[in-house]
Amino acid sequence: MRFFQTLLAFPFIAGNLAAIAGPIETRATLENCTVEKKQAIDDALAQAARMAQAGADAIRSGSDYSSSLFYSFFKTNDQSSKNRVAGVLEKIAQEALAGNRGVVTYYCTPEGIQCQESEAFTTTAYGETDGTYGRIRTCPAYYSFPKWSTTCDVLDQATSSLHEMAHTKGIFGPETYGYDAVHQLYPSAALENAESYAFFSKSAFLNCRVSN
Repeated sequence: MRFFQTLLAFPFIAGNLAAIAGPIETRATLENCTVEKKQAIDDALAQAARMAQAGADAIRSGSDYSSSLFYSFFKTNDQSSKNRVAGVLEKIAQEALAGNRGVVTYYCTPEGIQCQESEAFTTTAYGETDGTYGRIRTCPAYYSFPKWSTTCDVLDQATSSLHEMAHTKGIFGPETYGYDAVHQLYPSAALENAESYAFFSKSAFLNCRVSN
């Protein structure tokens, strides 16, 4: 049996993108990186940590806004579901800032994984886990994203990295992509969908309008 058992890909979905750079901090172990790519991943993980913590804090606050936002993404306000999502996001925030003490290895390169690029589907990264340790491998298309966008429904490097980190914390499917699409999932699917965690966190961080 292979050490890493779960392999998930994160695609690029075309849209209007705007870039805003973020500060550099320490984070999960980075491997096979040029100076430029290391900085890109560092910046993305720093912002991913802030977003994940904002998402967890919003859930824990129990405010009317956070409950409405949670329901818009996960179609439930069941307390056990809230606790689960908050727990995953707290683990992501902690891991993203863990530096070489973390359990996730983040590669700046594909590391042998074939990266698909087409008009319909472009792979940007792969996240995988054995339940404890995780690994993320990055395709070239990832670096064409903006570092960070303050538009709620725009995919950027930070949101992509948060998505991949969710895979390393046991969120494995159904792999529904895009801000609008994740709002259409049933609770059981949304709670297993990494993109839902990523855009919920971004929305909480930016205090975005609640979508129906």
